[in-house]
Amino acid sequence: MNWRIGARMHALVRAYARLGRFSGSVLAARGERVLLSKGYGLASHEHGLPNTPRTAFRIGSQTKTFTAIAILQLQERGMLDVGLPLEAVLPGYPGGDRITLHHLLTNTSGIPDYITTEDFTRIMGLPRTPEELIASFRDRPALFAPGARMSYSNSGWVLLGAVIERLTGQSYGGYVQREILTPLGMDRSGLGRHGDVLPGHAEGYMSQDGQVGRTPYLDNSNQYAAGALHATAEDMLAWVRGLKAGAVLGRASLKRLVTPYVDGYAYGCTSSGDRVESSGGTIGYVSVTAHYPADDLTVIVLSNFENAAYAEIEAGLAAIARGEPYEPPGERVFVPADPAVFDSYVGRYECSFMGRTSTIEVTAEGESLMVEVHGLKKTELRPMSRTHYFARMKGEVELTFVGEPAREIAMLWSGHEVTAHRIA
Repeated sequence: MNWRIGARMHALVRAYARLGRFSGSVLAARGERVLLSKGYGLASHEHGLPNTPRTAFRIGSQTKTFTAIAILQLQERGMLDVGLPLEAVLPGYPGGDRITLHHLLTNTSGIPDYITTEDFTRIMGLPRTPEELIASFRDRPALFAPGARMSYSNSGWVLLGAVIERLTGQSYGGYVQREILTPLGMDRSGLGRHGDVLPGHAEGYMSQDGQVGRTPYLDNSNQYAAGALHATAEDMLAWVRGLKAGAVLGRASLKRLVTPYVDGYAYGCTSSGDRVESSGGTIGYVSVTAHYPADDLTVIVLSNFENAAYAEIEAGLAAIARGEPYEPPGERVFVPADPAVFDSYVGRYECSFMGRTSTIEVTAEGESLMVEVHGLKKTELRPMSRTHYFARMKGEVELTFVGEPAREIAMLWSGHEVTAHRIA
């Protein structure tokens, strides 16, 4: 039976890869029994190196779950309490007497996200220290009072990394390596530093119409405790199994880690009761690790295509394992662009996801309609009809312009429905 499930899983992922919609590694397991563990596409197009289950990928915001584990470990050791104000463990931060560590862990601090600033893509290739990262947002006005609501913010996780360093006297990467990765046997995972040569590490790309291109350089220091870790699919399974076995956190702390607090968000992951997800997206890479407790099912998708259909693949693999219906991927059909409608769509829009507001710029450049989300590279909108377009950004995005001139854009972004409204 398991080999049949594995064969169906492989056929699904291979179909996405053949359509240019995936490159990376996948692993699905029920308990300790692996159903599928395989690499697809190339880790390096320049050198022709294939992806394998032992290829390392940047995992972006999955790093946040590791940061949360580190904070909970320090709480278990009596070195902090998540209810403490930031001022107690990191003195001098503005408003730190009102912002608690729990606020940072749940993205409810009100601190604005440094990655969404308009100049981030301009400086993201430069190495920066944690102190320089903090300086980039510490004096920006708060979005709301701490605890009032949620707004996803990488800035809070940078502060948590600084807390870990201050209390332990170790670098963030060093602490995570010694206290989490090594005890779990994650020997091909870690935090790369500026100038490091990492053997077996996939390069990051974008894919379009059968053509693959390198993504802009992002210095890993700009992600720090919010998104700087790399890992392999095999190591991520060891992480899930080790957490379940209590290897790095006690039972009470593990429960706190995966308890949803605001809009399904827990500590660096999301939880709906029957599914716990840690996911990430960064320049050149997207990834997800999903665990279904009732089935003891784990599905891991790591990709070195920034615009891969990673969420769709994870959902399909989980459906196969659980005996549920799923749809195989189809090839999108594009139509010629109609520049006559561009003026109706060009403009600035705002959308909100996980409480964080992002600005979207739609522009016309010759015979193409372009879109740029602040913090991401500008990309072309490919027409599938007069109003319906497709873009490859962080994952796959389908966009429908509503009205002429458009008053909003209805988007399906990596499986999430998001609406962007036109602003002046």
